[in-house]
Amino acid sequence: MDDRRQVPRYLSELPAQLSHPGSGVVSRVSVLTLSVRGCSIAGVSGLETGKTCQLSIEWLGREVRVDAEVAWQSLQGRAGLKFLSMEQKSSDALRELLTSLRLQPLIPTPPDE
Repeated sequence: MDDRRQVPRYLSELPAQLSHPGSGVVSRVSVLTLSVRGCSIAGVSGLETGKTCQLSIEWLGREVRVDAEVAWQSLQGRAGLKFLSMEQKSSDALRELLTSLRLQPLIPTPPDE
């Protein structure tokens, strides 16, 4: 399987809010993996690929707020978001947050023998 990742992804499970600007609907979601370019989330349905949204992650009293585009979605309530833009304050907080997380392995690790 060809891995097209250009930046490392980190395992998270962070609570967040996803806002849909067109409808004003706000959903509580979990951020499963996170990178400087995007994330995967769980706990949301009805997203449309290509539509924009805003993700807000609270972390240690700081807020990471980012405008994003829905890159993919699944029937199981998961979705991938591609980050479009964020203020410098959020960018700094995101980079600091990533340093506290564990890297997601690129390949499966073999079972213990």
